[in-house]
Amino acid sequence: MQDQPAPEVSDEIRATCESYVGRSRETRDTLAPEPAEKLAALLGARVEERLPPTWHWAYFNPGIPLTDQGHDLHERTGIFLPPAPFDRRMWAAGDVTVLEPLALGAPAVRRSTIADVAFKQGKSGAMCFVTVRHEIEQDGAARIREDQTIVYRDRGAPTPALRAPGDPVPEGYATYPEGKLFFYSAVTHNGHRIHWDRDFCRRVEGYPDLVVHGPLMATELCDALRGEDIRPLRFRYRAEAPVFLTTPVRIVTDAPGEPREGVIRRSDGVASMRGTLMQP
Repeated sequence: MQDQPAPEVSDEIRATCESYVGRSRETRDTLAPEPAEKLAALLGARVEERLPPTWHWAYFNPGIPLTDQGHDLHERTGIFLPPAPFDRRMWAAGDVTVLEPLALGAPAVRRSTIADVAFKQGKSGAMCFVTVRHEIEQDGAARIREDQTIVYRDRGAPTPALRAPGDPVPEGYATYPEGKLFFYSAVTHNGHRIHWDRDFCRRVEGYPDLVVHGPLMATELCDALRGEDIRPLRFRYRAEAPVFLTTPVRIVTDAPGEPREGVIRRSDGVASMRGTLMQP
């Protein structure tokens, strides 16, 4: 079913959300080595003087005042992001261009702008897609350009579990350890309750278990595609289906080439995330 405009969203709500296009904010951070080192330990990777692609998500995450937190512990919509009329939030897609890897130990600035707001109707119901355009500068030069797409959806019917906790994991697949979700939330300063609060997942969001972070899967897919290479590159990715704590998955990549594609596939054959690595 192809996405279509969502007729149930009123013109007033649509206009209010679309009026946020062009809003911007600036976030400064010093890229201390410690978050990158913690992320490297979590991913079983290594980091030296320059930050690997997508690892910048461990930075530029300022604290959110308690009065600005929503029920899911994200910053409330209507402050920077538009007041989408739906409760479920997911990191849907992205397009990251690394012009030059960021240097650890040095200050940097990220400028974020609401680039687009679009309402659509899909199989799961009405959705609001918000695209945030980020540009990260260091030493006065652009280092990373990124489009981040967030989707807000109706809660709808509960999502069924793919596998019971006691069922065997198929050969060649693995599930995410709960500790990996917890420590990724910590290193990225991500308080979203779907990643650590099982009761919230089941009773409020209608998920069968904790939800694996979209950016965590995107980073793992990007790392699998690039190997040890941290030269300038472009990485495009799209989330297609959720992965929960008990969901068996595996990463599949094609042969090295230009571009190079990969997928995180669930044991039921569904592609959870697709990514493409190419020259910038």
